[in-house]
Amino acid sequence: MTLWARRFIFIAVILYVGLAMMIALAQRKLIYFPADYYAPPPQEFSEVKGPNGILGWYSPAKDGQPTVMVFHGNASSIDSNMHIFRDLQAAGYGVWSVGYPGYPGNAGTPAQDSLVSAAREQYETLREQGVTDIIFYGTSLGSGVAAQLSVTYAPMLLVLDAPFNSMTDMARRQMPIFPVRLLLKDKWDSRRALGGQDIPLIWIHGTADQVVPIQQGQKLFDGYGGPKSAHVIPGAHHTNTWLNGGREIVLRALESL
Repeated sequence: MTLWARRFIFIAVILYVGLAMMIALAQRKLIYFPADYYAPPPQEFSEVKGPNGILGWYSPAKDGQPTVMVFHGNASSIDSNMHIFRDLQAAGYGVWSVGYPGYPGNAGTPAQDSLVSAAREQYETLREQGVTDIIFYGTSLGSGVAAQLSVTYAPMLLVLDAPFNSMTDMARRQMPIFPVRLLLKDKWDSRRALGGQDIPLIWIHGTADQVVPIQQGQKLFDGYGGPKSAHVIPGAHHTNTWLNGGREIVLRALESL
């Protein structure tokens, strides 16, 4: 091997290790993208804070109806799914929009542990309101939060909209040359979280999703051993499944409970 070849290999190794270190140090900035604006809730919602100060929005259900905990996606906030909230409210269901640390309305730093801890606190606060019939509806990043919360608290129904199987899988897709399993702090392993569960699960995914490929949702769905149903929406993108058939899928499922 020539001197130039050895130098080239040495420089390439240094660059690779340096990039891997940069990714490891900045990984949460590469994963979490909080929105930058918080708008107060409309009058039908109350701002409710748990014992650790995490803010969620709550709109009570009509008598005898369950409450849906909605876990929003990345680059979103508590108010990002108002069209979903309105449809659920119109059908008589309660809504709790789950707030995340470091996202609009809440202080803190986004991480798997902090988001799951905040979701757990909000679930317990909702139960303190006397609510026992609870559904989880998680979209994108929120699907991971909902899946992790299901480890501790089993909902009546778990709806996963545009979910990923794990953050490890997603990172491998974006950075295939790096050992992401070793580097990742927040693995968001939904398949593992749901392993052995018997919660009724609904999977919704658009075929044109370019943020979380439908193969990710299919992998999660295929690996789930509990009662489940799949709903693939032709032509739907990452954020518009509700408006392209998801609304009817979810409301029908809720009506059948």
